[in-house]
Amino acid sequence: MADVQDGAGSANQEPTQTQTQAQTQTPAAPPAAGATTGSFVNPDGTLKEGWQNSNLVPDDFRGRKVYGIVGNSVPELLRHIGHQDIAISKQGKGIFVPGPEATQTEKDLFFKAIGRPDKPESYKFETPKGMEKYYEDTAIMDSAKAAFHKVGLNQQQFEAVLAFDALRMSEAVKDMQTDPMPYFEELFPLVQPILAQKAAEDLHAKWGDAFDARLHLANRAIAEFTAEGPERDALLARIGNDPLVADFLATIMQKHFSEASGVDTSGGTPPAPALNLDQRITQINEQLTENLKRTNRTKYDSLLEERSKLYSMRYKDNTGTGNS
Repeated sequence: MADVQDGAGSANQEPTQTQTQAQTQTPAAPPAAGATTGSFVNPDGTLKEGWQNSNLVPDDFRGRKVYGIVGNSVPELLRHIGHQDIAISKQGKGIFVPGPEATQTEKDLFFKAIGRPDKPESYKFETPKGMEKYYEDTAIMDSAKAAFHKVGLNQQQFEAVLAFDALRMSEAVKDMQTDPMPYFEELFPLVQPILAQKAAEDLHAKWGDAFDARLHLANRAIAEFTAEGPERDALLARIGNDPLVADFLATIMQKHFSEASGVDTSGGTPPAPALNLDQRITQINEQLTENLKRTNRTKYDSLLEERSKLYSMRYKDNTGTGNS
């Protein structure tokens, strides 16, 4: 009867090849927590439960519905990728960045895919409080929407662009309120012709036929009572832009001439009604006497000069000769 042996065999028995390999191999270590992506693939080609939320899937792709469609099957996942490749390869069906030669249809498909509204007027924007007047021009806003729609901005991009624009204008307004002079110096050359036109209209309405004569008096007041330089230039500019200044200077000058002619204006009443060119010329001719020439040559010459200028305005190319 053979000797009964334990599981290890007798001491004199030679070990088999399998036993030798088992004794020389190092046991495999268990998978560590957060193991590599391969630890989520079973030998039969399936994926272990929970793979969708593992490090097998990039963070920004986790939770996508496609992973629920393919389930735990690696072949099904590869099949789905193949279907997507076929769809992308079909003209007009894929989502891709249009190249330089892309058609408008290709561009529109791409823009729609990234969220561009179907029509420019579908863009929505809430104007920041206090900035309403800068966005009340509907024609400009419509043009902006059309331009943004053409280049493919989606709603979020549209809001970001206009929000930045509103911030830029808000900061410009604050800067202008803090230091307005640079803005004034930049805008005044554009505003000055508008002021001049408005001043001329107001003076024509107030002076009527006496416009040319009274404007001449206003300019003469500056010429006689100021020296050449910045002060005179500033006053001349005010005449052209400010009807109140022009009317004041013309009234003062007319009063000056009346008092010089012996008319009492101490009561504060206007020395005479507004004169037109012909009336002023007649008045000067009455003052240009031989007696004035002998007694006050300076005033006499001044009246001659004024009459000459009035004749130039009255007849354009004809000047008065005056008395000698």
